[in-house]
Amino acid sequence: MESAETVLKKIVQLQKDKGYSDQQMAEKIGCSRPLYQRTRTGKIPIGGTFLKGAMELLNSLVEEGRKANVKRDTKETNVSLELKLDGQGDWAVNTGIKMFDHLLSQMAKHGLFDIKLNANGDDIHHVVEDVAICLGRAFGEALGEKRGIVRMADVSVPMDDTLVTVAVDISGRGYSVLNLEFSNNDMSGFPADLVRHFLESFAIEARMNLHASIVYGTNDHHKAEALFKALGRALDTAMRIDARLAGELPSTKEYLER
Repeated sequence: MESAETVLKKIVQLQKDKGYSDQQMAEKIGCSRPLYQRTRTGKIPIGGTFLKGAMELLNSLVEEGRKANVKRDTKETNVSLELKLDGQGDWAVNTGIKMFDHLLSQMAKHGLFDIKLNANGDDIHHVVEDVAICLGRAFGEALGEKRGIVRMADVSVPMDDTLVTVAVDISGRGYSVLNLEFSNNDMSGFPADLVRHFLESFAIEARMNLHASIVYGTNDHHKAEALFKALGRALDTAMRIDARLAGELPSTKEYLER
């Protein structure tokens, strides 16, 4: 964790970069102007109220910038994607594949990130694969250096007859272990194996460990939908900024692969 002195240096630099007055900085941190001035100039030690407010301010600035735009234009597909990690769960998704749109909307809604996506292509397999590539790259780009994130999370999600588990580690290493047994029910023409292919491709491009299992269930629609809900929930938790880390990398190596 960063020292109080390092946090203070960042706050002073922020004030300089933004051109904020002492009063504006005090309001942003949640303390009085005299307290801010005396702390900034070293006349009094860095107190708990100042430190907590300063860390929250620095972390909020990280969150504001966690966005990405990714485009992919090939002879097989055309994909345009906008991602905001710290959103409201809003989505505007159009891939021309209704079941796939439904699954992606569940991922956004329950992950509380915003997605604007338009995609088309010559084949359903190519569209799903290239959307996974773009979404994975967008997550990696939006996360940046990954400073202050929780990093790891696991979620279990039930849906009627089905129970699934998803665990993620935003480690910088793309790897997936998928235990997905489907029953070959009809999902509006959407092949069940494309769920596996999406998750595998997404994990590689996002450079994260992704373990997903269908614990049990009968209906393939329920299995697929629960998986995407669980992925959204797990990502939301793993991507959250932990104020206690004060911008540090969540690794004893002090290094995470981009």
